Amino acid sequence: MDSSTERGFYSTLWTGALAEAADRAKTAAAALGDSHWASTVRAWSVPYLKYGMEEVFERPDDPKPGLTKLIDSLTEYLRASAKSSLGRISPPSSQREHKAPVERVTGQHYGNLFREFTPHSFAGEPVKLLGERLSRNDVRLPDLKSARVLDAGCGGGRYSVAWHLLGAGHVLGVDLSEHGIADARERAKAMKIDSVVDFQFADVVDLPLPPDSFDIVFSNGVLHHTRDWKRGIHNLLRALKPGGVGWLYLIENPGGYFWDINELCRDIMANEKHEDARVAVAGLGIPANRVFYMLDHAMAPINIRLTPEEIANELATAGATSIRRLERGVDFDRVERVYQRDSYATDKFGVGENRFVFSK
Repeated sequence: MDSSTERGFYSTLWTGALAEAADRAKTAAAALGDSHWASTVRAWSVPYLKYGMEEVFERPDDPKPGLTKLIDSLTEYLRASAKSSLGRISPPSSQREHKAPVERVTGQHYGNLFREFTPHSFAGEPVKLLGERLSRNDVRLPDLKSARVLDAGCGGGRYSVAWHLLGAGHVLGVDLSEHGIADARERAKAMKIDSVVDFQFADVVDLPLPPDSFDIVFSNGVLHHTRDWKRGIHNLLRALKPGGVGWLYLIENPGGYFWDINELCRDIMANEKHEDARVAVAGLGIPANRVFYMLDHAMAPINIRLTPEEIANELATAGATSIRRLERGVDFDRVERVYQRDSYATDKFGVGENRFVFSK
């Protein structure tokens, strides 16, 4: 199957009892109908599956039986919810997304998720994650004090700020989310760093920036949500100075059961309104950074998964040199679990995250 498939992308592990369980869950979710209650229940299905998956993955045994049981229990809940009196009296839902341009829908989705982050989740968490990933993989950077950093697809700006807190002299974050850029500017101003951390409304696939203008280009989990990830890579290389350092993160294929569960979430949430789903999940008392984890890929209109070879080949075609896929991550990263050879790690996580560094 083409790795650029946007929906219905299941691995070869997703067979037999597990595939049958997934089909039953999708049928039960659709049978809920279009009421407000139905949309809320479908939104609640996402944390149910993801928290349950995490519990299954923490056990050392084969995860397939545990995941089958998890999905079957969700199906039972969905069927019971369909029979609930709430489902019968709730009016038809207005929660279906209108046909807005995919770029606008994506920007609003992430802008609304990021705006709820606490100061720690916005600044403290990403600087720790980025610093540890750089350190564990021994990534050598240019002198940060004099470096210009491009954060291509900055969302709410938290990794733009992280680069500054790690020592970067000037950072430019660009994104197509008006919500995200506005929130990023407000936060940078409140932190009194707006003179060195700038934000600009721009498309990462068509960067309106001079060539050879940044010492570091950074695109972290962005291009897999765009219509043209290849063009995005070429624009990153165009903006990078010769001898500079690039960072690229794209989601993986094969991705094991982790991505199978995420794809099931995508199927269940395919027609729901993003902001109402966020409110429903947040209403369970889940912190904003975990709400982001729950709904990030589950509701992104485009969610392309790629093999390491596809990414490395496109980087080379775009002119990248010294291309290296990072083998390590922080403790909870999927690639780190594969590196540490956890039990059933490749069944659970496939190859782990596709993080690459490169030069020009």
